[in-house]
Formats: sequence, C-alpha cells, structure tokens
Amino acid sequence: MDLDKGWSKELLYQLVDNVKDYAIFVLDPKGEIVTWNIGAERLFGYSSQEAIGRKCDFLFTPEDRASNIPEREMATSFRDGVASDERWHMRKDGARFFASGLQTPLYDDADEHTGFAKIARDLTERVEAQQELLATLESIEARVLERTNDLKLSNESLRLEIGKRRESERLRAALLHKIVQTQENERRRIARDIHDHVGQSMTALVLRLGSLMEKYREHPSVSGDLSGLTAIAHQIDSEVDFLAWELRPSVLDDLGLAPAIERYVDDWSQQFRTPAEFIKVGTNGRHMTSDYEINLYRIVQEALNNTAKHAAATRASVVLELHDSQLTLIVEDDGKGFEVTEAAVMTGNGRGMGLLGMQERAELFGGEVEIESAPGSGTTVYVRVPVMFDESSGLDSAVTGE
Repeated sequence: MDLDKGWSKELLYQLVDNVKDYAIFVLDPKGEIVTWNIGAERLFGYSSQEAIGRKCDFLFTPEDRASNIPEREMATSFRDGVASDERWHMRKDGARFFASGLQTPLYDDADEHTGFAKIARDLTERVEAQQELLATLESIEARVLERTNDLKLSNESLRLEIGKRRESERLRAALLHKIVQTQENERRRIARDIHDHVGQSMTALVLRLGSLMEKYREHPSVSGDLSGLTAIAHQIDSEVDFLAWELRPSVLDDLGLAPAIERYVDDWSQQFRTPAEFIKVGTNGRHMTSDYEINLYRIVQEALNNTAKHAAATRASVVLELHDSQLTLIVEDDGKGFEVTEAAVMTGNGRGMGLLGMQERAELFGGEVEIESAPGSGTTVYVRVPVMFDESSGLDSAVTGE
C-alpha cells in the first residue's frame, strides 16, 4: 500500500490509540513510558498522565521486579529482536491479572535504537474452546451422577434392609451427607479442571492474536477481523463465568445464603432470558451451617433448572422467608406445569431425579418438599426446613442478606 510516510504514521498512531482490547505502549531505551493507548488504560487502570514518564517496572509484580524481569525483558528484546512473555502483572488497584505480552525494539531512519514497543493482552477463552466446553458441560453431570450412583443404591438397600426405622434413617442421612459432600468436592475439582484446560487453550490463541496484531498493525482492515474474534472470546468468557458460578458459588461462602440466591436468580434470568425476581423476608440473623446453606442453594438451582428445561415459563420468582425457627423457600413459575404424581416416578427425562434430589437434600435437615403443579397452571415448589445456625462462628452479622 503506497501511502505518504507522514500520513501513514498519523494513521498508525490513531489506530494504536483507539485499540481498546490491547495495551499498546512505547518505552524509551531506559524503559520509561513514552506513549500509552486507551487499551493500556483499560488493562492496567492508569491514565496516560499517570503512566507516561514512569519506568515500566511498576506494571510488574514485586517478585518480578526483585528478579529484574523488566530489564531482562528489554535486554532479550534488544538482543533477539522480540521478547514474548506470559506472566502476572499489576493493575492500579493492586489486583493481579495474567497476560501475554510481546515486546520489540524500535529504530529510527538512521538505524539508531530509540526504544521498545510492547503489546499486552488479558488471557481469555479461545474461540475453538467453545465446542469443547459444551462437550465438557454435558459430561459433568454424567460424571457426578456416575460417581454418586453407587452411594444412592447402597443407601436405598440399607433403608429397606434395616428393620428398625431409627437406625435406618440414621444410616440413610449419613449416606446422603456423604453424597452431597462427594458432589460438592467433585464440582470443585471439575471447576478447576475446566479452568486449567481452557486457560491452556487460551494461551495459544492469545499468542497467535498478538502475533497477528504485530504483523498487521499497519493494516487497518485487519483490526476489524480481530475485533470480531475478540467479541466471540468475550462471549465464551461470559459462559465460562456462568458455569463456574453454577459449579461453586463463592459468594455463598463469603456472604451467605440470601446474597448467593439473589445473585444466582439474577444470573439465571439473564442466561435464560426469563424475568425472575428474588424476595427475602426476615433473613437477618446469624451464620447458618455451611452444609445447610449449600443444600438450600442447590434446591433453588435444581428448581430453576427444571423451569429452564421443561416449563417454557415467561416469569419465575424465588422467596426466602425466615420465621421463628423455620425457613421457607418458594420457587414458582408460570410455565406449562405437569402431573406431579407422574413426574415423581419418571426418571427418563431427568425431572423425576431432580424432584427426588430436592427431597433428599431437604430431608437431610429434617425438612420437606411440597410441589404444586398441573398442566397449564405453572409450578410451585415449597421447601420447609428447621433453621440451623452455625453456633461455632460466634457472629451475629446479617450473613443471610439483610
């Protein structure tokens, strides 16, 4: 492309300054920042006024600064013509993020070294991982079900064989607790596996995108294609976030049951494009036990998943009410409904297993599940369980949400 040199430089500067998804900046030979584009502002959190004129080592972690990584990176770039890295960096607010970077030396028309150019990018999920991720999602529940099926069969066998009801119920509860613990441990492990797998895949993608950006940075038409790929990567990133949230809600451990349910209802509503509201009544109190909260949370999750899969609903709601020593949970939708007695004995479509799982979780804490539904009349799930506070915490904060 035969363009006037000055005009080409101006066009290049404008292109670099307006790239939002890549941090692109120039260093002088001593490592001080000379230019700072909008992508760098978004990625690192510093404005151009805050960054320009400073040595670039403040973008690195304290460990890397102690190991002279910034200087070694410039030396490698100057010696080899390019230096690529994948490492943790620091944002202005102190948060760390893992990024891929590419640094090259710059020379003027007289072949004098004038500094370095660096491109950095947050590692996100590669486009090709979408299909693999969907396949992984389908296998997750099968793997969890397979690993807990033997325990369920053993539980049922013991319940039928033991003559004394008290001993039978005690053993049954113990096995159900073990099942729940196995499921939660498996969810944590699978969440870590997905994170590691997708992270490795994204490393290759980001390196390739960085290479292409460096190769075609003087061709504006290419930036449109790269922006499209970036948008797809963001969509995959959103789906991974929702999956991680379903597998293990960290807010449940940090803030308690009500905030976790409220967050899930909101995410579920956005994911399945179905309006849903969350209402809490009288939930101000002490910590509830961890097993208690995670089982109630899973009941909400299972009920809303049933709504998404089977109900064809236009709206849904979740109510969490604490009254005296009893907690009531209500999940309702206006979907097509079903025959409750038939669903209770059907497992082929997954609904029967879901209802059984909710009932088992409630029974772990002396509770019960009641379902009201009929074809064309929507579905309401009532869960009533005695409240179990965590007496070991010694806290009286509003951990359940108000």
